Amino acid sequence: MSRNTELTAMEEIVMRTWFEKLQRMAAATAFAEMGEWQTARGIMEESDKRSTARDVERKSQSKTRLRERSYHV
Repeated sequence: MSRNTELTAMEEIVMRTWFEKLQRMAAATAFAEMGEWQTARGIMEESDKRSTARDVERKSQSKTRLRERSYHV
């Protein structure tokens, strides 16, 4: 029983989100290493604002979920 190698839509979103966070952290680190502390802080604060806005958007969505697949016995 091997798992299908294709990613579900949710897995793709999670991976994309982690990749974007990693990119922002790498950019902030590069600025911090060059002594640009304010720029680094700004990048990380912007990241926090985006995630907060995304959380608010998720909470405002309806609770009705559509199933990706339906399994009948």
